[in-house]
Amino acid sequence: MKKINFLFAGIFLFHLLFVNINGQTETHKLTLEDAIQIALKNNPADKIALSKVKEAEGKITQANSLLVPQIDFLGKYFYTNNLPNFFPQQMKKVPVMTPNGQVPGQFVPLRPLSPFPSNSRDVFMFDMNMVYPLYTWGKITSANQNAETLKNLFETNKEETDAQIVYNVKKAFYNILFLNQVIDLHKKVIAQLEEHLRLAKKAYEEGVRSQFEVISFEAKIKEFKTKLVDLEGKRQVAKTGLSNLLNLPPQDSVDCIGNLNMSEDEIAKISSLTLDKIYSQNNKVQMLKKKEKLMDNMIKINSADNKPVVFAFANYHVYHGRDFPPYDDAWRNGWAAGLGVKMKLFDGNMTSGKVQEAKAQMEGVKYMEEGLKLKLRFQYKSSVEKIRSLEEQLKAVQNTLKVAEKGYEIAKISYENGVITNVQLDDAQLNVLRNKTRLYQINKELLLEKANLDLILGKLN
Repeated sequence: MKKINFLFAGIFLFHLLFVNINGQTETHKLTLEDAIQIALKNNPADKIALSKVKEAEGKITQANSLLVPQIDFLGKYFYTNNLPNFFPQQMKKVPVMTPNGQVPGQFVPLRPLSPFPSNSRDVFMFDMNMVYPLYTWGKITSANQNAETLKNLFETNKEETDAQIVYNVKKAFYNILFLNQVIDLHKKVIAQLEEHLRLAKKAYEEGVRSQFEVISFEAKIKEFKTKLVDLEGKRQVAKTGLSNLLNLPPQDSVDCIGNLNMSEDEIAKISSLTLDKIYSQNNKVQMLKKKEKLMDNMIKINSADNKPVVFAFANYHVYHGRDFPPYDDAWRNGWAAGLGVKMKLFDGNMTSGKVQEAKAQMEGVKYMEEGLKLKLRFQYKSSVEKIRSLEEQLKAVQNTLKVAEKGYEIAKISYENGVITNVQLDDAQLNVLRNKTRLYQINKELLLEKANLDLILGKLN
């Protein structure tokens, strides 16, 4: 027995040490604003979008490089065996010449030298070249504009990504607040049922109530406790989802601070929204407009591919070991500068195909923008109408709840005085529970519709 106790004590101490050293848990008590700021700081999706902005900045640097001269050099040092050399040919007889012509029968024997590669020696070569485009039919200007536009597009994409993160955080946060309220409500109902059970037991002992009523209350308490376990499980899942959005350590937990009430001013602001405002602020619409600008510049760039390009060039060179002996030990250097023209004469309609492709892409972007505006119009109208409907439902449920709460108060007094049965008391209590739960549900749905409109507008609060 002592060995078993020591074993459990050892396991407990090991667990304590392990948790303290390797995984200390922390509970984060967060308001909605806190959660949004942490998510925007930690969420990988935001970091991915930011990397795209940095990528675009690199493309701006690349495009700006076309505005300055391009300089490169090539240097070589090597040993080779096929450099030029002089070798004597076969003996030849060269006639003797005089001012009066050739002297008959007189010749001079000569061995002429002939150059061909066979010599081995060290060689050094160095070339520095500079090229600067003077006129490219707007290709460089369009490329620079596209680089800037691409950066703006990715910045807008980051704003859209952040807005989507904020929307997801709001959904998770509101769901947790809703579950908090429903769980608290069920706990209060259980406490009330336990009070009813106490009264039923007392009445049964006095012979006023039957044992059936006692059993009924006990069963009802078990039923609500089972629902409570289910609700707490759902809340834990929702908290895990929020923790993932915030990219918190796995062992940490979150507690959400706030309520599900939306002020009348916030509801009034929704009615002031117009479609023109949505179209001008929606991130996806703005991204499509920037893509359209990109395609327009691509048409200009591709159209200029088969036009002549004027450029300036300069060269400086140094070499050693490439001359014929005996001058192969000399160092040579020189320079050259001038203007050049480069033009494609035939590319198999490659350029016209690229222009056609860019025009088709631009046309597709315009249709996408048109389709997106139709979708936004539907989302806006749906959200506004749903908010109006929820407002009316909220008023109706608030009035119904007042009646239900008053009815429950009367039912409790009636039950204590033996006027009604436990079934009638349960009905009155469940009526309050249903109306309060519906009230919380409507408040959550109102906030979610507002969050959806904020997402359409690209708002981050």
